[in-house]
Amino acid sequence: MANSSGSSPASPRPANSAGRAWLCLLAWALAVLPAAAEMPAYLRTALASFTPGVPPGWACTIATTRNDDVLVERFDAAQAPDSQWTLIRCHGRAPTSEEIEKYRQSRPPGTPVGPQSNFQKADIEPGSLVLVREDDERAEFKGGFRQESTGADKMLGHLVLHLTVTKRSPYIAKYTLTLDNPYSPVLGVKMDELQVEATFAAPDAGHPSLPVAHTSRFKGRILFIPSEENLRVTFSDFARTP
Repeated sequence: MANSSGSSPASPRPANSAGRAWLCLLAWALAVLPAAAEMPAYLRTALASFTPGVPPGWACTIATTRNDDVLVERFDAAQAPDSQWTLIRCHGRAPTSEEIEKYRQSRPPGTPVGPQSNFQKADIEPGSLVLVREDDERAEFKGGFRQESTGADKMLGHLVLHLTVTKRSPYIAKYTLTLDNPYSPVLGVKMDELQVEATFAAPDAGHPSLPVAHTSRFKGRILFIPSEENLRVTFSDFARTP
């Protein structure tokens, strides 16, 4: 005898079986999701030791090419505060005494070594990192930055981060920052294009991962005047300071 729904009580409806199957599938998916989303061990290790700039305790020579102009300088924190920075070459030649004096005034104690980093390690949001591609040696991830670092008036909220990570001896071999859309950081400045790329040498028993080169390209307007800048900074002759 059929019940009010039109089906026999002795014959369970197929819809119930299908529903139970979907519930089982959902439970399985929820069970495996944390494992699938877990950060790879090599990425976790690389992030833990990552320093975007020159790590403390290292002296180095820095060559900066801004468009076609070249400046070479040496930083050594082991020297007296007013002697930590040395100008080696200016405009592609040996500096004059006047240029050396102006340089000393522009490099007070505490001046950042190399170009000022756009971000710190703590700004990266690990949960945002998504695997883009990988092979046996390397993996590339795309992501962004923590909410507290990306407010509406903060530059990091307008940048996309790419990390290239080596897998066998984990470290971050390269990072790239790109502007997602045109952006005005301050009144009168319009950034149409921005790309920043930094590469790093592999760590070994004698030193941590150290920067090799830092390049940036900016294209936009400053006070309605078209502006473009290409910057390349290279690091060499590293020495551990006492």
